[in-house]
Amino acid sequence: MRLPFIGLLLFASTAVAQTGPTVVFTSSSTATNNTVTVPKSECGQERRFSWQRSGSACEDSIYLYVTTGTCGTRPASTDLVLASLDTANTATNGVVTFTVGEALAARGGNSDAGTVTTCDTQDTEISFKLCASARRLGGSLGLDCQETFSNVGSPPFVVKYDPQPPATPSIAKVIARDSALSVQVDGAEANSTVVVEAARVATAGSDDAGTDADAGTDTDAGTDVDAGTEDGGQGLVGALALEGTTGPVTRVTKASGEGNVVVNGLTNGVTYRLQATIIDAAGNVSTGSTQVDATPVKSNGLFDAYVEDGGQERGGCAATGGGIAGGAVLAALGIWLSSRRKVS
Repeated sequence: MRLPFIGLLLFASTAVAQTGPTVVFTSSSTATNNTVTVPKSECGQERRFSWQRSGSACEDSIYLYVTTGTCGTRPASTDLVLASLDTANTATNGVVTFTVGEALAARGGNSDAGTVTTCDTQDTEISFKLCASARRLGGSLGLDCQETFSNVGSPPFVVKYDPQPPATPSIAKVIARDSALSVQVDGAEANSTVVVEAARVATAGSDDAGTDADAGTDTDAGTDVDAGTEDGGQGLVGALALEGTTGPVTRVTKASGEGNVVVNGLTNGVTYRLQATIIDAAGNVSTGSTQVDATPVKSNGLFDAYVEDGGQERGGCAATGGGIAGGAVLAALGIWLSSRRKVS
């Protein structure tokens, strides 16, 4: 009976040795994989985190703080302490708030902390961890107060400050469609949004060409009160409003990695000026790409003409994708073309 008793004693000692406070964080900010991404424009905006704890620290406080280092230590002078829950504090929940600007300022908390940065001078990405640390009970019987601190907070929230705009994209190809343009944009980073804007190119020599002294002030120049409300436009915005275009700007967005951006609702035979930008996960916006002109055209291809002349369009896995079905369609088109030649 001694061995089972010893085994139970060791098991109980191990379980007791793990006792101590725990802190659970929740965030009111949008987080992806527990990471809250902050653009430069929101550096001074407060980030709010709620906390709930169980248990108490032994002979010291539970520290809630922000660090660029590792959670599980006593806060350093370069860390931003948000709350200190001493042994007399019986609160089991609360809220902490901080801004990236405050976390940056705290990094200059001692003489050897290095150059202090601010929202304006911090020009590279930096991440801050939200931590809770405390001294826990340990030892062979789980009754000894540990000298070192342990990480007692979860989940591992990170506030990532991203002040860098994405690299400038490029328009690699534009495919003319019927009343639309399909735009291939290169250079978009992962988890970003591709934006394509299109506006009509002003006709040379006309009042809306943008070359007269009063260019852009005529009633049709897009500056009147209803500019941008027709044809789904959104008004003149960005560089396109200043680069020889007229009328409303059509703006289309699409997640990166999902293929070409298609601008619909355009007029065939009219030249449009296109420009692409990228919005990253933090909300930073790239500079605009080199502008490209393109013209949508009426589509009336061979298969369209075949259908319009009475031929039947048959569904399948793919248009003339091969096999018997594809061969049948091609054969039908060949017979139709032959009959057309004989008639003519």
